[in-house]
Amino acid sequence: MSLLRPGSEPPPAPLSRYWRAYVAECTEQVQRFHRITTVISAMQVRSWLAEIGKRLDSELEAVQRLAAVGDSIEPARFRLTEPPAKRIAARLTKARAALKQSVDQAAEIAEQAVLDPTHDDVRVHLKVLNEQVGRLAIAAPMEDEQADRPRRRRWGRTAS
Repeated sequence: MSLLRPGSEPPPAPLSRYWRAYVAECTEQVQRFHRITTVISAMQVRSWLAEIGKRLDSELEAVQRLAAVGDSIEPARFRLTEPPAKRIAARLTKARAALKQSVDQAAEIAEQAVLDPTHDDVRVHLKVLNEQVGRLAIAAPMEDEQADRPRRRRWGRTAS
């Protein structure tokens, strides 16, 4: 029997396969972003991408925490049935797609940095990537969240 020291938390429980897949895919995208950043020889471009990479790291931590919450609600293998778990899965799907888009943009920036030593085109791509990462925040409300909620009826009135 292992005794925990006061103030220390137990290690997190392993995620079920369903939630672990989201975390693995998002982790892979962030790692790809960092690999792309390290091969860029232009120091100014590399430092810009490194700053964006730090923001992606914090997004990845949010993905991991959200997946743990989803797993605590419904540790699924293939399909979710609980509405809160479905909402979390939708958020993670959106995060996964946004991370992939960030990696694609970083790859384009790396290519431009090699082809254009003046970095004129790179600045445009960096601006686009910075805006994408700004919208990436996993905690941001989803556009279709309102559509999922049932309409509330007022008491004493019939639905028309």
